[in-house]
Amino acid sequence: MTDKLRNRSAKRSPFSSYRAYVSRLQVLMNGTDQEAEWDERVVAALNGQASVELRRVAALTKRRKFGAYFTGTKLGELLLAKCASFDEHRTFYDPTCGMGDLLLAAAKTFPLERTLPETLIKWGSRLAGTDLHAEFIDGTKTRLVLLARQCHQTTNGLVGSPDKFFPHIRVADGLSEKTAFQRATSLLMNPPFGVVAAPNGCKWAGGRVSAAATFMTTALERVRPGTEVLAILPEVLRSGSFSEHWRDRISELAEVHIVEPYGVFDESADVDVFLIRLIRRTDGNATRKKRWPVPRKRRITTVANHFDVHVGRVVPHRDPETGPEYDYIHPRCVPTWTIMREFSETRRHEGCVYQPPFVVVRRTSRPGHPYRATATIIAGKQPVAVENHLIVCEPKKRTLKSCQELMRELKTEVVNEFLNARIRCRHLTVSAVEAIPFQPKTGPARRKP
Repeated sequence: MTDKLRNRSAKRSPFSSYRAYVSRLQVLMNGTDQEAEWDERVVAALNGQASVELRRVAALTKRRKFGAYFTGTKLGELLLAKCASFDEHRTFYDPTCGMGDLLLAAAKTFPLERTLPETLIKWGSRLAGTDLHAEFIDGTKTRLVLLARQCHQTTNGLVGSPDKFFPHIRVADGLSEKTAFQRATSLLMNPPFGVVAAPNGCKWAGGRVSAAATFMTTALERVRPGTEVLAILPEVLRSGSFSEHWRDRISELAEVHIVEPYGVFDESADVDVFLIRLIRRTDGNATRKKRWPVPRKRRITTVANHFDVHVGRVVPHRDPETGPEYDYIHPRCVPTWTIMREFSETRRHEGCVYQPPFVVVRRTSRPGHPYRATATIIAGKQPVAVENHLIVCEPKKRTLKSCQELMRELKTEVVNEFLNARIRCRHLTVSAVEAIPFQPKTGPARRKP
């Protein structure tokens, strides 16, 4: 890219203020290791400083809008550890490379050549990346040079531009790429986590969908059979009930070898993620093994064996307040871990209501909370209208004792551990609550004749 074109792109870029940091990295790249604190500055540049600087100059709203969240050293290296091999014929492509954290993690596994330029030429033949923002592309190339210099322990800086060493790392829209997907033997992905309109002809969803889901399916459709795909994706795609059709589509396109929950992406994104390793199938070979993993069936009974589980039926700002008047509950008025017999609110509602006794569980739930399934028993004689931010568990035996046994079980660490492994989204689902292991002392519920 010419200097004139780069400057014009920087003016249009929403991250033009990040250019000053990239310029400092370029000065560091061209300096000598005799300068004071050169080594310490390189270590910082390669380990988290890029993310810190982005948070300093770009507001959270802007980073969310453009999906600008850098992977970081720890997470990048953890993902690359899932790679099958790093033989000299393996090439890597990151379609949304940002500041190159995943490409850096890959480069760390490459052998060094005799000289720094020879190493950079070799790395450049095996690494490809695209991003919409020129600042990030320039930063990626500069950080790769800094890594190579650090590995070579050379005293001489790189005079001039690193562009000639990395012809396959460039400004482009990853979703519009075709050649780069076909060229790669391994795909590295940390796609944007926002929400976008479903593509035309999308068979697994409609309306608004996860941008990461769209990116993943598009990538799998474009790579060659046998291509390895390593990705960091939002947890909702692993465990959310609305993502089931997407998971089916992924299983049609690829063999699913690793699905591993990770936890919170970072302190600024505050989104739980998981790691996945896939191998693109040969077309028409979707019946092979290695489909999306499903929870193992347990011999112990679950909540679903003893309770009918539903989401509350009242949508507060959408449903009209017409029809009979009922006692009404929502998360803000329900005390936790107790039996609620008196109600402070009522509401008119024409839809489904629930006859006590039953248990309600708050849908809002995240790893790190003291209890993943915070519960309350609803007792009394009259039907109750329940808001849709509560999950209702109706005992099949219709007894208060059944509800008490369930609430005691939900307060245990066993349930916390189960839900942390099953679903790391910020909301519980009916299927997750139904799957909670539960064996009441009173024995299994009898089937109605």
